[in-house]
Amino acid sequence: MGWGRAAAVGTAVVLMAGGAAGCTGGKDGGGPPATAAKPSVPPPLPLVIAQAEAEKVFGRFERERRTPAGWKATDDTSRVATGPLLAEWKAKASLRTLRDTPGSQPDSTGLAKPSFVIPAERDQPSYPRFFVVFSKANGWENGPATAVHYFQQEAPGGEWKAAVETWVAMEAPVPLESTSVTRFAWTTVQLRPTPVAAAGRDATGAAVLSPTAEADREVCGRFADYTSFTTPDEPESDAFAPGPLTGEMVAKLAEKAKQPALKNLITYTFEHEVSGPALPVLKTANGSSLVACPLTRTQKTRGKATTVTFTFGEDSDDSALLGAKGKEWRSADAKQSLTALIELPAASSPGPAQVAACNCLDPQLLEITGKRAG
Repeated sequence: MGWGRAAAVGTAVVLMAGGAAGCTGGKDGGGPPATAAKPSVPPPLPLVIAQAEAEKVFGRFERERRTPAGWKATDDTSRVATGPLLAEWKAKASLRTLRDTPGSQPDSTGLAKPSFVIPAERDQPSYPRFFVVFSKANGWENGPATAVHYFQQEAPGGEWKAAVETWVAMEAPVPLESTSVTRFAWTTVQLRPTPVAAAGRDATGAAVLSPTAEADREVCGRFADYTSFTTPDEPESDAFAPGPLTGEMVAKLAEKAKQPALKNLITYTFEHEVSGPALPVLKTANGSSLVACPLTRTQKTRGKATTVTFTFGEDSDDSALLGAKGKEWRSADAKQSLTALIELPAASSPGPAQVAACNCLDPQLLEITGKRAG
């Protein structure tokens, strides 16, 4: 019934317009009958990369990610990856070599149903330039977990390479038992159960970028400050909504020093800093902003007294890089890579920022140094 009324109203408007035109034309009713004006569609703007070319870039990345060049992180890897992602790949390859499994493949899971979010040149006049791909892991095409890759072109004519990857829940809420996803069997990314709206596009199909991107990215620094602390303290922040990826995550990090075996003799210091490129800030269909924050964490482990020592698990990444399995340590400094995806509310709905995804509890170990006991 609603559609019928709408059609009737539209017809009435056309008839009235035609009648008015006939009256002004005298008895003969001169002039053609009036027709409804078609809405004008703006011409498409030049994009930073054509859709067809972006598909080739993603296809090459997807193929090489699952070939020896990808999982061994050889020099060939730099053809498809750069920045934080390349550093993570090389670190993982080094760990496989140290464990005498250099040829092992981390995961053969492919990516499907890519959706390309490409900005207009007008919105990225300088370099580096970026576009974003949202995709699904094979077998999870109908699930809410969505892979997010930021592709970067450093200079005019340069190769497009994946610089940052993360995941996010989209389209539907994440079941409570599935709020984490293994990122290609490398690290585990925790997802906020509430989905994020699809990336916004203008009338020409180009990505809608935040006009306040520089100010929006300041949330990365606030998140780095919030998650930098020494146990047993647990910082609080009014800048972020409480939940599993903020207060609960910080509590889990602090819990490391409260394990019964440690008897509160060990302290952990987490120092975060923003790293990697300044990524584009996407506006979503509901007006919120998605800010990807590549971060580097320095995790410092210390005995509270000179007589206190600790060990790492023999099969841990820490032991593999330290090269002294089962040995006792007085202190250790680990450098780790992680990415937080933060959603800023729309201007019409002010409120605290919300962390949509982060591998904060399972970052990629890049390097570690330690001071041995004795």
